Amino acid sequence: MNIRISAFITLWSAAVFSTNVIAQEIAIYRWVDENNVVHFSQHQPQHTNYSELTTIASYQAKKQAEQQLPSQPSVDEQIANFEKEQAEVLAKNKEITEKNCKAAQLNEKMLNSFDSVMITDAKGKNKALSDKEKKAQLALSKKHIDMYCDKGS
Repeated sequence: MNIRISAFITLWSAAVFSTNVIAQEIAIYRWVDENNVVHFSQHQPQHTNYSELTTIASYQAKKQAEQQLPSQPSVDEQIANFEKEQAEVLAKNKEITEKNCKAAQLNEKMLNSFDSVMITDAKGKNKALSDKEKKAQLALSKKHIDMYCDKGS
């Protein structure tokens, strides 16, 4: 029984390795026909407008390309990098949200504290807000507070 198993393993190994060697020595022909269709074949075409490829050259080119490529981080490293970047983005977003909250609260306080509020318009001129404009700015500040501030703030 052991002889049969070892004979099977030997024959299987020989078949696998011989097929691998044979496959590396195959010539492949590539050409483009009059309809711009690319063809690949193991049989040499009758015309002379073709290029010859070998699986050995392709195999060697693949090995060279693999050696030149920088090593890719593992899946665990990629996940760790992603989580780190995500934590950084969330921290920046939280900081921006807190700044927007403080600005909205300050705007509301300023609008409620003074009867006359001066602003600089788009042309660079100072002007006083009308009651209607002041109410609109106050409503906008309240919306910003609702959007950027925690309910406990």
